[in-house]
Amino acid sequence: MGLEISFGGMEMELELRNLSCGYGERTVINSISFSINAGEVIGLLGANGCGKTTLIKTILGLQPVQGGEVLLDGKNIKNWSSAQIARVIGYIPQMHTPPFPFQVLDVVLMGRTAHIKPFASPAKKDVKIAQQALEMLNISYLQDRVYTEISGGERQLVLIARALAQEPRILIMDEPTASLDFGNQIKVLSHVKQLAGLNIAVLMSCHFPEHAFIYSNRAVLLNNGRILCNGTPDEAITSERLKTLYGIDVDIVTVKNRMNQDLRVCIPSRSLAEQDKSLQLIERRKEYALA
Repeated sequence: MGLEISFGGMEMELELRNLSCGYGERTVINSISFSINAGEVIGLLGANGCGKTTLIKTILGLQPVQGGEVLLDGKNIKNWSSAQIARVIGYIPQMHTPPFPFQVLDVVLMGRTAHIKPFASPAKKDVKIAQQALEMLNISYLQDRVYTEISGGERQLVLIARALAQEPRILIMDEPTASLDFGNQIKVLSHVKQLAGLNIAVLMSCHFPEHAFIYSNRAVLLNNGRILCNGTPDEAITSERLKTLYGIDVDIVTVKNRMNQDLRVCIPSRSLAEQDKSLQLIERRKEYALA
């Protein structure tokens, strides 16, 4: 099979300039600015409700901009059509189950929609691109399977393949490891890191600081609708800032893996005695509820 798929070949910068967004008159994100370049992975961290998903929807044009600009290579995309945006930006949502039992190859082919004329059917080239997207993620064996019948981790990889079939230069991922077990989280994130090596810019919202430490070049911390910090994971993610984001005391410690590489991990700072008291309180509540 000849090479058909092409993405990331032309470097592109996504810039948010004094961007405000929200719903109606309610502002969720207030005048934030940062940019992401080709080959870079940014981990977007923040508590539930801080505006990560609202920000993503606004970048994708699914939510109107309240103020400021979303720029691609310096061009404001405010008036771009959804098809124009989809030719540049691929979107990978949280894992979901569609209402119809599509075959996996058909799900990936949906990523070609932005490149196909209205009412036209996918051409042989589109099918080849979809198959190559599956090959890149080593899941070609799934192409004839029913999407609703494969595992959660496999579904998430299929969604990544669908986004790759768009031939994007930027990938936006909304908590791509949500609801996945530990093994599938690592598989998905490993592929994300590989995609950045193909000159694709990746913006990924996540809940786990460790994911940003391992897989991101930069971390952007959102708090109360503003950027708390924007820097390398080692610079941006500190115990003090994690307490500001999540309201808990966290220790960041360095450990070595089996290859003798340093890894930074986050652990709760509560003492064992405090944990024992909490467990005892939970047990008392259970006993009260059963009485």
